[in-house]
Amino acid sequence: MKKRFTRLLAMGIASLMAVSLAACGSSSGGSAGQTAGADSTAAANAGNSNVKTIKFFHRFPDDPANSFIEEKIAEYEAAHSDIDIVVTSAQNQPFKEKIKTVVGTAEEPDIYYSWAGEFSERFIRENLILDLTPYLEADSEWADSLIESQMVNYTTDDGMVYGIPFRLDGKVFAYNRDIFDELGLEVPTTWDEFLAVLDAIKADGTYTPLAEGNQDQWPGAHYIGTLNQMLVADDVRAADFNPKTGAFTDPGYVEALDKYQQLVPYMNIGVNGMTHDMARQLFTTGQAAMCYIELVEITNLYQETEGTEFNWGMFVFPTVEGAGNPNILTGEPEGFVISANTAYPDECVEFLKWFLGPEVGAQQAEVVGWFNASKGVADNLEDEGLREAYDLIMNAEAMGPWFDASLYSTVCEEYLQQISNVTNGDISSADAMAKIQATALEAQTLAAE
Repeated sequence: MKKRFTRLLAMGIASLMAVSLAACGSSSGGSAGQTAGADSTAAANAGNSNVKTIKFFHRFPDDPANSFIEEKIAEYEAAHSDIDIVVTSAQNQPFKEKIKTVVGTAEEPDIYYSWAGEFSERFIRENLILDLTPYLEADSEWADSLIESQMVNYTTDDGMVYGIPFRLDGKVFAYNRDIFDELGLEVPTTWDEFLAVLDAIKADGTYTPLAEGNQDQWPGAHYIGTLNQMLVADDVRAADFNPKTGAFTDPGYVEALDKYQQLVPYMNIGVNGMTHDMARQLFTTGQAAMCYIELVEITNLYQETEGTEFNWGMFVFPTVEGAGNPNILTGEPEGFVISANTAYPDECVEFLKWFLGPEVGAQQAEVVGWFNASKGVADNLEDEGLREAYDLIMNAEAMGPWFDASLYSTVCEEYLQQISNVTNGDISSADAMAKIQATALEAQTLAAE
């Protein structure tokens, strides 16, 4: 992939700077627990009882995403004098920890980022997320503008639509084409071919075959989630994702851990002590031949290799023969939900219609490199890597949910810990699954209460 996106990114950030500077005195901005310009906003709104304050919490405090969000919110506020959007943000892990504690309290944001599946549905069971179904039914133009295959992820089994995707995503292996050419390697399509490629890179001794950082534990879960999709039948996995019926006794789960354990010797040293971003940089600096990344990380690849002739490509997870479905692309959209307790449900919906609509979505694709779920947002995109990413998502037979976001909280904690233990070689796959099964049995009782 070449460098056109880098130029687009630079142009986009430059265009945002003036707006960001102008927004410094507004309510938009800040990090977790802080709101930039709160005093000036309060002064500006003093005595104006018509201003409606909407609290907005996201997990992208870094640029270009943060600047883009800032610009769009400032633009919306300028066009809606009665709306004051107070923004806070936090990095991924702190965000997850924060949102779990504030939802349902007086600190709860009106609009917040939330993953599809169990992560959000735990709040739905407590009636804490606004049902968007009536709004979509009342606005057929809005409903028709959204990609159905992506909206299904934010729809419960009984038909409640509870969120709108902000960015579409999926998992692929990024690989260094120059290293593959140097060693005479072909892109693998099967598990045996994958192991043969890894063996060849390791035997050469120049490069780390596979970059991996599991300090935050979700990267290992992405491997296991993909392997589970191929080795465990869809209906079995669906039943296990339900905390009331989850048992995780299918032998495919042990096999998935075994397959993952086969990959560990090809990874860099200190996997559990390294963050995913650090591991990715082993790849972008040419030290590692491959890295299992999310498609939304393509922008990171461009940023980290700016000014170089870094030659990379991507391929989907090689097929593993099993009882599952090899044609599922791991990854699902991530988006925003609205609190059921907000004082301004209609205003929040109107903002999300615009912010996650096709016009802003097309700008987002150009500036940030992420696609929302509105139709046509990539129609004019020229970057090769981003077009390939978008086509992969659009052409996928099905999308597989993020594994860690699909599990009941206690089961998730146990599963992530056991993946870390397997990575360290501290436990066998069978013993790890026995611990997970015991936790799942306890979860059935908790979920039934």
